[in-house]
Amino acid sequence: MSHATNMPMHSPTTFFEVRVARENFKFNAAHFVAFKGFRERLHGHNYQVGVRLLGSRHICSDGYVLDFGDVKKVIRAVCKKLNEYFICPTLSNVLDIKIEKDEDGNETNVKITCEDGTKFSFPRGDCAMLPIVHVTAEELAIYIWGEILRDFDRNRLLGRGIHTMEVRVTEAPGQEAVFGLPIPSPDDEQGTQKAFDVAGFITGHNLPASPCPSAPGSRDIVNNNKLGKEPEACGKCESNH
Repeated sequence: MSHATNMPMHSPTTFFEVRVARENFKFNAAHFVAFKGFRERLHGHNYQVGVRLLGSRHICSDGYVLDFGDVKKVIRAVCKKLNEYFICPTLSNVLDIKIEKDEDGNETNVKITCEDGTKFSFPRGDCAMLPIVHVTAEELAIYIWGEILRDFDRNRLLGRGIHTMEVRVTEAPGQEAVFGLPIPSPDDEQGTQKAFDVAGFITGHNLPASPCPSAPGSRDIVNNNKLGKEPEACGKCESNH
């Protein structure tokens, strides 16, 4: 004989999401990571980008969370802005970055002086000047998150129940960084400012630097130049670059 229970019945937590990642969501770019006491050699990656949009427990009357085509159009546009450029971190605290101009005021060259005295000169047209501190996959994910949001109608996203966006940046197979953040409403000025402020997500703690020695020609300025020691492995990437 069965006995009815008085335990309440709870609906499972459910929600819809869409993920968009294609082989042609990519950009080829040159860069080097530099922070206090360390600089990599100039090198490049074939980056790939993926996006995940988290929605509500219901989908809209058209059967979509959001049309895949709308997402693909925005991602391709962002990748195109970065493809075949040198990525220059304009907020770097260890690089002296100067832009030269010709007599007519046109920007011609980007001059970079590194902490170790190394100097670079790039044609201005070959540089993507990004408001980031370090050209890492993590900071690129934050930057791309903001650029994608700029190209979307936020009222439309929020109106369709999409509340969070996640961006994935892959620099090599099995090596990727993921950044996710709730989508601020257009009226939320503080939330919007935070979403576009890459530097705001960087901790102020001065943690000991542990660069990965497998990066091509990585230069630990403090250890190698002053102490004559090899840099220790960072543990994050055995072949990060």
